[in-house]
Amino acid sequence: MILGVGIEAVEISRFKKAIERRGERLVGRLFTKGEIAWCNSQRRPEVHLSARFAAKVSLFKALGRTLRFKDVEVVKDALGRPSFRGSALGADSITLSMTHDAGVSLAQTIVETR
Repeated sequence: MILGVGIEAVEISRFKKAIERRGERLVGRLFTKGEIAWCNSQRRPEVHLSARFAAKVSLFKALGRTLRFKDVEVVKDALGRPSFRGSALGADSITLSMTHDAGVSLAQTIVETR
C-alpha cells in the first residue's frame, strides 16, 4: 500500500548560487561526507548535489515529516540505481527516481508498506 508520494524540482543554477553564497557550511549541513565526496568527484558537483537535495525533500514530502538532512543519505546500488540509507526512515519500501536535464534536478519518492 502506498503511504506517500513526494516530488521536488530544484533549479541547478539557483542551487549553485546558494552554495557559492553560503559555502561549505551549507553543504555540510545538507549532505553526508560520502555524498559530498562522490558529488565533488563529478565534473559538475552542483548538478549531483542539487539532485540529492531534491531527493531528500521529496522523501520528506512522501513521509509527511521532516528529518535532519544528514540523517538520510542518497546512495547508489551496484547497478547505479539511487536509494536512501538512514535509520530514521521507518518504511517497508522506498523507491527513489532522480534526473537532471534542462537546468533542473528532479526527484520522486514513493513510500510503501506491506
